[in-house]
Amino acid sequence: MMRDSFASRAVQRFSAVLQKVAAPNQCLRRWALLSIASSAALLICVSHAATASANTIRASGIGYLAFSLVLFGCASAFWTRARSTSGTLYARWSMISAATVAAAIGYLPSFSQAIFNTPPARQFQTAAFNASEALYLLAVVLFFAGVSRSIVVLDTLQAILFVVIRFKLIYSPVTSDHFSLNHLLVGQFVALCLLVVATVGCLGAASRAELIFLRTISWFFGLRLISFFFSNQVSYTWLHYINSSLWDLPGTVFLSAFALYLLYTDSSLTRLKADAPLRSPSVAVQSLMPSFLAVLNLMLALFLLRVSIEFAAGALCVSIICYVVRTVLLQAQAMHEKTALQSRNEQLEGLAIRDPLTGIGNRRSLARAYDSVHSSSEPAAFSLLLMDIDHFKQANDSNGHLHGDEILVKLARELERLSAEIPGSHSARFGGDEFALLLSGVPKNEALGIAEDLRTAFTKITLGMRDTHVSLSIGVASEHAENQMPLEIMISEADKALYRAKIYGRNRVELQPEMVDPSPALASPRLRLQHETN
Repeated sequence: MMRDSFASRAVQRFSAVLQKVAAPNQCLRRWALLSIASSAALLICVSHAATASANTIRASGIGYLAFSLVLFGCASAFWTRARSTSGTLYARWSMISAATVAAAIGYLPSFSQAIFNTPPARQFQTAAFNASEALYLLAVVLFFAGVSRSIVVLDTLQAILFVVIRFKLIYSPVTSDHFSLNHLLVGQFVALCLLVVATVGCLGAASRAELIFLRTISWFFGLRLISFFFSNQVSYTWLHYINSSLWDLPGTVFLSAFALYLLYTDSSLTRLKADAPLRSPSVAVQSLMPSFLAVLNLMLALFLLRVSIEFAAGALCVSIICYVVRTVLLQAQAMHEKTALQSRNEQLEGLAIRDPLTGIGNRRSLARAYDSVHSSSEPAAFSLLLMDIDHFKQANDSNGHLHGDEILVKLARELERLSAEIPGSHSARFGGDEFALLLSGVPKNEALGIAEDLRTAFTKITLGMRDTHVSLSIGVASEHAENQMPLEIMISEADKALYRAKIYGRNRVELQPEMVDPSPALASPRLRLQHETN
């Protein structure tokens, strides 16, 4: 054992030394990669700026290459984060990575066409861009925390509908030009929609890992929208450039800086309490994200009216039906969760006011019942019986705890029967072998009779049990509800009566001292005991 412990400590120390030695090397290698990537990005941007000032085809080719490399860098960072997660979050990171790869591949034919004068591949590019947008939507909208599978199916139908409408718009002879104004506006609107969806989704993140995912994607979509704005809106739509211009640079530079940050920041940050829950997303947040998807499909269907009125009408109907059905299912799920939560709270509340062994109430439930007696519209007398099992410890020690538990349960069943026969009454176990019975509308004389019957019944119940010589001592306290006596005082009075029953020999019923009219010397149980002894 000594050798093993010494060896294990030696291995741990050696591993710690290796980690300290390797840490600077890893840091140097990381900074070397960062420097190389930064230099490459700077070189591409500088060459792009130099050629774009003359608005040449070569500038557009370099710009497409730069944007493609930036997207490949983002995809690599997303995939690195995917490998450190599991479950639905792994699927979402993987989809984002695949979507970014599809977008990066989509820009390569434009680079090849501008630099090497290859034939255009518009259909391949638009298919890649469409697949990219569909994967983005699936990654952000689907697998939302807390929704049922049927709702996920409806969200999937909305995403498929988006892909179908986009393909119909792209391949239609009416809108065949990829760089027409409609297509540029649609692309920017899709980018804006994704940014809003990811940002709103941060409000409903169910875990820190999901919050990291949504925040990262929000930054990515925001910088991607900036790139689209400068390239499409400024360069092509407003300034009417044909190939490329300096306005293509800002968005690409921002996105490349973000890609470098994702690639070379410590990935262990994504594991920091990644599975710790944040909060349950509200129904409003769960409805907002798919709402943007439905609005996007409705907008694309309006553009589709130029192509086919029948197809556009069908797409509108499917999108609206999916959204309405999803809303109904989400509300039904919310109601079901609310009902389940109420049931769970009732169960917890029952556990809090019930004695786990006997099943009757505890002191907390007795306090509630006592308050309810005081709040009654018809003031009446009530009584409290406080009882203790005589010689219970000896019986428990002689016959075992299971035998003692059996005695406690039998007494609890008898108290439960009495409280059920008298409306408004309540039985409770204070702990150990001490029990209480609150009798609503029962004056002291009647309470004394009930207590005596209970003592006799308990003796008969335990008479047939093996080697058991237990009995019941009961203290009775009575009061009128209109006097508003606190429960603590009522318990104290009943406890004094119980003490009298104990010192007078046990297995008897006694009334609270102030209700008895003996000589002044016998007013206190202790004094009376001393008097009888003398």
